[in-house]
Amino acid sequence: MPSKEDEKMMKNTKNKTITIMAVLLFATSAFAGCTGDDAPKLDAEDGGYTYVTDVDVYRLMSEDVCDIKDLAEAHDWAAIKDIYQNGKNVEKSDGSMKTLEQHASASGKKHGLSEYYAIDAPLDDYLMAALDGTGIFAGASDSVREQAVEKGVQNQILTAYAIHELNSAIAKAEAGNFGANDAQHAWDEGWGLYHGTDEAKSCSPYATGDKRAGNFATANADGTALANAAILEAMNEGLTALQAEDLAGATAARDKIVKNLVIIYSQATIRYAHKMNTDETVEAAQTHQAEGYSFWRVIESTVAASNPTPGDDCYNGVTMTVSSASSDECAGYMYVTDYDMGDGSDICYNMEVHEVSTDDSEANCDSYMFLPNYGATLYTGSYNSVTHTMNSSWNQTVTEGWNYYEDFDMGGDTLFTGCYNMISHEMSNDDNATCSAYIWLVDYEMNDGVDTCYNSATHASSEVSQTVCEAYGWYVNYGATIFTGCYNTVTHATSTEMTEAECNGFSYLSGFGTAGINGIYDFTNVPVAGTDYQTAVRAHLQPAWDMLGITAEDIGTLQ
Repeated sequence: MPSKEDEKMMKNTKNKTITIMAVLLFATSAFAGCTGDDAPKLDAEDGGYTYVTDVDVYRLMSEDVCDIKDLAEAHDWAAIKDIYQNGKNVEKSDGSMKTLEQHASASGKKHGLSEYYAIDAPLDDYLMAALDGTGIFAGASDSVREQAVEKGVQNQILTAYAIHELNSAIAKAEAGNFGANDAQHAWDEGWGLYHGTDEAKSCSPYATGDKRAGNFATANADGTALANAAILEAMNEGLTALQAEDLAGATAARDKIVKNLVIIYSQATIRYAHKMNTDETVEAAQTHQAEGYSFWRVIESTVAASNPTPGDDCYNGVTMTVSSASSDECAGYMYVTDYDMGDGSDICYNMEVHEVSTDDSEANCDSYMFLPNYGATLYTGSYNSVTHTMNSSWNQTVTEGWNYYEDFDMGGDTLFTGCYNMISHEMSNDDNATCSAYIWLVDYEMNDGVDTCYNSATHASSEVSQTVCEAYGWYVNYGATIFTGCYNTVTHATSTEMTEAECNGFSYLSGFGTAGINGIYDFTNVPVAGTDYQTAVRAHLQPAWDMLGITAEDIGTLQ
């Protein structure tokens, strides 16, 4: 493989050669007077394809790419922007410059990228963000931006516009315009953009195909990618079909080209995913992440369009798997520790006897009170606190008239000792303690009731201890599951199999087959060493390969 110095020398030599050839061809044309304005000013063949029309301004676009790549290595963003927007090597017949920006900013073209990304000019937006360090490249390192710029101009812009021209050729043929100035001219432009001149093909998408074939052992004996060989074959088949006004043949050739482009850029997407795993520094891994993402965008819309089962948009950045979960469900995953799952019941529970009451409200549950001697007799009358005898025939005066006397002169012959009532003048054989124990009671609780647990709201009662009675409490969500694991707040599904990282790794990315790969190449997902990104990318691409008839042998094995 030539060094960068060799490539620069070759490019300078090539520039001189092109200039000399252009002068000679122009002079020959002037004298001959028979070639016309459509005759190529350069040689009529590149890489095995012979043009039938003049598409020099397309073939020479790789010249500007070469200059931009040199400047990208020096991170000279202003100089790159000047070439990108104003052109350098490609002058049109009217004297104005043809630029890469004109291709990138053109909207509504037949590559379908404006519709796919829902952005008027996604190619231009991507490249300008990389040049200016804005958007997804805000805060990105120079090495990250360098890769985005190089791959953006060489692969995204040139390949997208080549596909546009091939599709334009088919559209013209469908309208019956098969001629050299119509479908055949657009077909020529497709190869001119994809391959470039032989002298500058190192800066074309064709060169990427050969490099990746070297990485995956899918090149023929002379180092040409089998995919590039198939694309060249299809280009020649397609041109022949257009000349024969064979629409089906031209369409089949276009589809064959797209299939092999998917092979080439699948290899590129896989290779840089693998590098993210094996890089020794985060800076290197992020640089390769940008490089891989820039390659991936070449075929992203094609992969999405091949989707056999739309809707697998919920991506897990840790397990690198996709599912059909809705956006809300996908965002609902969270890892919880000792989490109350909310599946309990609101109950009135007794913490002493561990029983559930039938009370169905907080008010009822909180109304329990312990009433000692509940239901005791209320007595009004005379009461003896020693003998506990009652006499309801005595009034208060009589009751309180009892006293015990010793050697009391009652006016008789002898002194009196005993219990005597000064009001009723009655005498009793009661001893001193009993005689002195008569008292008058009003609504006195006789202590002949029962200790009762009473509910003032429901008026229910029971004969339980004070401890039990006062142990009732209202518990909201009592008995709920306490869970540690992955929980989805939308579906309420749980998993103890997922790790915390896996559970928190979900994100919703619209677009099938692209979701997982976009997640891997999302710049906010810092690459983690030891992660098998290559296997994940292959798995995400497999459905598209199946639909396009791409085999494992077509992709090859990363060397």
